[in-house]
Amino acid sequence: MNDLAATWSRWKESTFGTGYHIWHEGLDVGAVTRLKGQARARALAMLRLGRSLGDDHASEALAAMGDVQTIAAMRARLRAGDPYLSPTTRVRIAAILNSIEPDPRLADHLIAVLDQTWSKGQSWSPRVDAAIGLRDFSGPADEAALLAAVADASYFVRYHACESLLHRYRASRRRLTDHPQLFALIRGPDGDDAPTADDLARYDEARRRLRAFAARH
Repeated sequence: MNDLAATWSRWKESTFGTGYHIWHEGLDVGAVTRLKGQARARALAMLRLGRSLGDDHASEALAAMGDVQTIAAMRARLRAGDPYLSPTTRVRIAAILNSIEPDPRLADHLIAVLDQTWSKGQSWSPRVDAAIGLRDFSGPADEAALLAAVADASYFVRYHACESLLHRYRASRRRLTDHPQLFALIRGPDGDDAPTADDLARYDEARRRLRAFAARH
């Protein structure tokens, strides 16, 4: 690691936390967006260094701070279908752009990631991020994608798809664990074992119960 990379790495960790923390909790852009004066100027300089080193977290934070160049570059990457754009980065870019200027068309990027067919050894993390990110959208296509994900091969995707639907349907309790019967319905195989007919029937029942929340509003 060269000096510039080491400088960026130290500043990033002191500002946003460790890599595991960022992965688990998400990037806390508030750590830089609330800065003012010289502290803000230093953060912008460090984030531009991170961006020059190819760190997508730096671009995400710069966009949240309103950096016009970064926002334009993010939009261009999505429009061009950048082949080097990982599913995780695609979800993050679409989510941050939507937070800056809501655009229902950005949901298509999250849906595309969520709809990816899972294969053994493949990470479920980008699809979890997509399922969570779709809470900020309200179109029929993203609702259909979340309902389909209730039967996803990954338990974690099923779990977060259910919670996103509870948010969408404005349930009074939006944590899946606050709905024990619904929670029990989506437990079961997690990727390595194909769901049985009984599992699929349980997932269908979970979808029926989730739709019942929508009917109340």
